[in-house]
Amino acid sequence: MEVEEIGKEKTLEEFLTIKRNSHNSRDKSTISPRIQQVEMLNQESSFALIKGTIARTDPVRGLPHLDELTHHLISVATASLKSNSPEITLAALIHDYYKPVFDFRWNTRKNRWDWYHYITDQETYSQLLSEFNDLINVPNVARISQWHHKKGECNEICQIEQKSNLISALETSLPFALPQRDDYVIAQHLRVSGKYRMFLLPLLKEMLSKELSRKYAERFQKILGVSRIRYEYRPIPGLKRIEDVRKPIQENDWKIEIKENMMVIPLPSKFHKEVFYFEYYEGSEIVLDIDTRARMIQGVKVPFGMALSTIYFAGAQDAYLVYVDAGNGLLPLKTLLGTLIEDLKRSLSKNKQKTAFNSIDISKIARSLTDEFESDTMCVFCGEPAESIRNNEKVKSITANKFTDTWLLLTHGASVCPACKLGFEIEELFRTKGMNKYLAEEAILEMHLISTEIPIFRSENFLRSISSKIWLELLSEVYYSLHRSKELQKITKKNEWATAFYLNPKVIIYPYIAEMTPQVLSVALRYSKKKFVLQSGIHSRVVFPGNEKDMTSEEFAIARKFYSSHPNTGSNLVQRIRSVYNPIFGIPKVAIQKGGGSRARKRKG
Repeated sequence: MEVEEIGKEKTLEEFLTIKRNSHNSRDKSTISPRIQQVEMLNQESSFALIKGTIARTDPVRGLPHLDELTHHLISVATASLKSNSPEITLAALIHDYYKPVFDFRWNTRKNRWDWYHYITDQETYSQLLSEFNDLINVPNVARISQWHHKKGECNEICQIEQKSNLISALETSLPFALPQRDDYVIAQHLRVSGKYRMFLLPLLKEMLSKELSRKYAERFQKILGVSRIRYEYRPIPGLKRIEDVRKPIQENDWKIEIKENMMVIPLPSKFHKEVFYFEYYEGSEIVLDIDTRARMIQGVKVPFGMALSTIYFAGAQDAYLVYVDAGNGLLPLKTLLGTLIEDLKRSLSKNKQKTAFNSIDISKIARSLTDEFESDTMCVFCGEPAESIRNNEKVKSITANKFTDTWLLLTHGASVCPACKLGFEIEELFRTKGMNKYLAEEAILEMHLISTEIPIFRSENFLRSISSKIWLELLSEVYYSLHRSKELQKITKKNEWATAFYLNPKVIIYPYIAEMTPQVLSVALRYSKKKFVLQSGIHSRVVFPGNEKDMTSEEFAIARKFYSSHPNTGSNLVQRIRSVYNPIFGIPKVAIQKGGGSRARKRKG
């Protein structure tokens, strides 16, 4: 529940004192298991993949929204770039600045809790924004940020949050509501019936994320002079009210700083025990900042494009590319397809293979994917409008008698749609290389309260939305980035502690800690010899796609439970997963030899 105006209120401390006094006869044994659980979870928090803060609560239902604060801030700020105003974008970047303080006050007039979360004094704004005096009018930034919940008015941030689909389509819509294109949101429909169309989706999503990251970074560079935004949660213990933060900000000379093309925004946190940062940048991969001495992750770099886009499925045959509009408008599908094909050609040229995609018509493929291609014939793969197969096309091979599953084709004709032609050719050209592409799916979270101090967060019930979907997909991406980090891609005696990240992954979104299970939709090419027309297999909601078999979330839960009770078996369990499932990606190699056999051989007789 966001604060709109100040009524007669009690502080959180006063309210809890009243509650404790009115319930002093309660049997203490009824709460001791809960206390023990909280203590245990706090001890395990050092192995969390991320450490953030809950983003917001729904003003109608009062439920917490399942999203992380910096993700919400960067979404609103990116949408605000359309205004071409440094002041509006700076205000958007800090409009919920004090939420990590968790200052809740009881409003007796409205009979509800209000979350006080924005800066209210000009002195603090001047301190934080002192490096921008030549660029902006500080009082105007303060006005925009401070009054984004003012009753009866709707300022620049309110317009983004409440009067547009950035919030209604990306943050408070029910997950089954179809996304709609609006002032701040792009939603492009794609027809994805058939395996080869699905095979193209991870490739298109990868291109979309790369292109969006570049364009968002260019927009931030143009408006604010930086291409990266880093939020740093900084611990300030003992915070109770937002007024308590002013003094440490001034004493520690906190400022929003520019460091090598990156804006660094310090966030005061009630619960963080050490600094943790989220950096949104122009790259294409998630990068973890791992402190091997402290045995923890101290920050994560997230590409803009990953943080602000998703593929939204609407049934089995339709999908939407959904992303924030920062003023660039719709990214033409033809552009994404052209970039994709050029990248694939470069990859093939390294292997001295130049005869690829010569008969590809990008315009036809784009129209086919957007359900605008017209024809009287039907595609043998997906049933969509198709065209006849020409002799020089690789898909011509389906008419030969060398495949074992031609009975799965939808017709006996020789027509294939432009989209499936492209999917078939990519598979034909890359299957021997092992093109392992996937779509990150929503991570499964089992939430637990770390602190019972916050009155509004009393349960693990959350409002889910498309914005939640993006964030949960990011969590899966963070997990699968572990095996790409040089520190954790191989388990040795020195880093055997890292098996906790792989086997018992957790995320913190204060005031909660969650056991996290990652998931992917895999369209991996698993076989070097193509014996099947419909080779591309879809493996949805699996933790580790495997060459032997896929590891499901239920099997991962069993492995987690065993590891939790036998933490000294981590490296053996990782090796066992590798041998049983032979995962395509996501699990590290193990370079630990158990036992003393080598020493025995060296011993003299």
